[in-house]
Amino acid sequence: MAFDLDRFNAAWRRYTEALTKQHPAFMSYFATGATLAQIAETERTIGSVLPPDVRHLLSLHNGAEAQVLPGWELFSTERIVREWRIWEELRREEFKPDGLTCDPEGPIHGDEWWRLTWIPITGDGGGNHLCADMEPAAGGNVGQIITMWHDDSVRGLIAPSLTEFIEMIAAKVESGAMTWDDEWGGVYEPAGYG
Repeated sequence: MAFDLDRFNAAWRRYTEALTKQHPAFMSYFATGATLAQIAETERTIGSVLPPDVRHLLSLHNGAEAQVLPGWELFSTERIVREWRIWEELRREEFKPDGLTCDPEGPIHGDEWWRLTWIPITGDGGGNHLCADMEPAAGGNVGQIITMWHDDSVRGLIAPSLTEFIEMIAAKVESGAMTWDDEWGGVYEPAGYG
């Protein structure tokens, strides 16, 4: 699927405008955009070119301070590299030698606990991530968004792309199914994904 800049921008605008209506300070949690050099250095370090929609979001906002996505903090380029390196070391020193695999739900490779081509773009503060899957199994989309749980073997497909994930959560905020929660300190969806 080719990246559609207008489609992404429309979804992002819907999402941020709906949340700003609920929480006027919402946009203050976002950092300024990453430079092309920062994005390129991230890609060199992790050995993967990021999906165009992830690159574009990073160029708008190089991370955020709060859980600006439902239950997830948006990572900066530096944080992507830091988290990827943690997982790479665990893969090399523990997961591969122990033969750990995962349980994919959808077009996701299950031969490893974590793959080098799963790029962590968000985190929940507890070692769990949404990842851009740069090497999906048959029937998947490069850049599809998947779950990566540190203590659960299930790897689930959340959306075929970041753009479609943003469209999905924008619709939920607009419908009231997802809101900003001051006590939670971020965007919250009581019912969870689905």
